[in-house]
Amino acid sequence: MSELSVFSGLPATANADLVRQIDQLTVALGESEYHAATILAFDPDAHIAAGQLAGHDEPYDRRLAGDAMSLRSWAMLARACCADGDRLDDAACLARFLAARTTPAEPVLEHRIGSRVRIRPRTCVGGDRYAGREGVIVKTHFAGFYVKLDMSRRERSQKTELVETAYLEVLAPPLAA
Repeated sequence: MSELSVFSGLPATANADLVRQIDQLTVALGESEYHAATILAFDPDAHIAAGQLAGHDEPYDRRLAGDAMSLRSWAMLARACCADGDRLDDAACLARFLAARTTPAEPVLEHRIGSRVRIRPRTCVGGDRYAGREGVIVKTHFAGFYVKLDMSRRERSQKTELVETAYLEVLAPPLAA
């Protein structure tokens, strides 16, 4: 049986769109659900009973990309997490599960000239006096980026600091001109 044939009877609703877009979604899971998902990701033939993971009072603090598992594995996980999973078909169970658990994929912000950044704490002799400061990337360098720091109230001149890429947190993409 084809993996997609399970979903042929899915109603045309907003939840059905979530099933079609599962590769672009991020799903929030509890600890036990996340462990079950990792098993299903590596062994798609594994079996979890319907309702086995339902009723666990765990925070949904684990995130899993929608493309981490096959549709069949997602349907099995959804059925295991659904209290009435044995009364619903796979399509309805997965659609309900995704509607409750999906979060939009966060865009990845790249280090580019004009990006707004924050400097993460670095290990420096005498301490890092620029940790937590914000600024804008103004120039590239083989060792990282030059960041034009926002002026504090006490500063009288603009400072530009060379910062390694690993110590930069991108806050916002470059502004369009």
